[in-house]
This record gives sequence, C-alpha cells and structure tokens, in this order.
Amino acid sequence: MSEHAKGDIDAILERLYKVSPELDKIAADCERALRLNAEARGDYISPRTVQAFSEMRDAVGKLYGSARSAMNEADRFFKPKS
Repeated sequence: MSEHAKGDIDAILERLYKVSPELDKIAADCERALRLNAEARGDYISPRTVQAFSEMRDAVGKLYGSARSAMNEADRFFKPKS
C-alpha cells in the first residue's frame, strides 16, 4: 500500500467517525422498533419492515466491523519498522 492509500483510509475512517453518532441512533431505533414489535406480538410493524429494520441494524454492525478491519490492516501495514 502506498502512503497515499493511508491518507485515503484515514479520511474514510474519519468520515465514519463523524457520522457514527447518527448511525448508532439509527441502529438503536431499529432495535427499539423490533423489540416493540416483539412485545406487540407482530402488531407494531409489518413483516417487511421487520426485515428492513433487521437488515439496517445488521448493516451498521457490519460497517463498524469493516472499519475495524481497515484500521487494523492500515495499522499493520504502516506501523513503524523497529
């Protein structure tokens, strides 16, 4: 990887860091709606909405997991050689 790639990786991770509070709220709201639907025995939101909210909640988790992987790879590749 080039030093230019490190700058690009850092910029992407910085942007993710900036939007993460909003992503956390979206994931929490999805989780809340799914919990309320379970408590209402499926009468709160439709099955398709349940599927969509589950996918959005999971996507936020996958995004964070991918970001961690990118960070770890950049750290591994660009760490100072002793």
